[in-house]
Amino acid sequence: MIETAGGLVPFLCHVFLILFGGFFGLNFAFNKNFAQKNFGFDNIQAAYMGRPLGFLMTGCVLMAIFALFQIAGITSANEIFGAIFIFTVLAFVYNISLVMKILPTHDGKDHHIKNAIRPLIPMVVILIRYFTL
Repeated sequence: MIETAGGLVPFLCHVFLILFGGFFGLNFAFNKNFAQKNFGFDNIQAAYMGRPLGFLMTGCVLMAIFALFQIAGITSANEIFGAIFIFTVLAFVYNISLVMKILPTHDGKDHHIKNAIRPLIPMVVILIRYFTL
């Protein structure tokens, strides 16, 4: 399995992205307080805002699991991680524009830098995986 993933480092990156994406995906989908506590959305709509995103992330994680174990003939995770990479780049650009006050926040308060750094974690892991293949 490690050989088919491209070596030890890409395999570890693959597993990390599965765990990281699974944690956030399942929390977004099923934890009603996750968006409110972590991202500062105070209204009731925050509980339902992340649900579609959570199911989308969980679907990507399932596809990554299928690619890791080569289930149903899926042997390449490059497309999945490419889509996740594009999403993280766009999320980083949006969040950094909120931090730098280029775009206004939903409540007029300052946007924390930690929200801009979070998308960098999977983005860097995907880059490490890409350059070590």
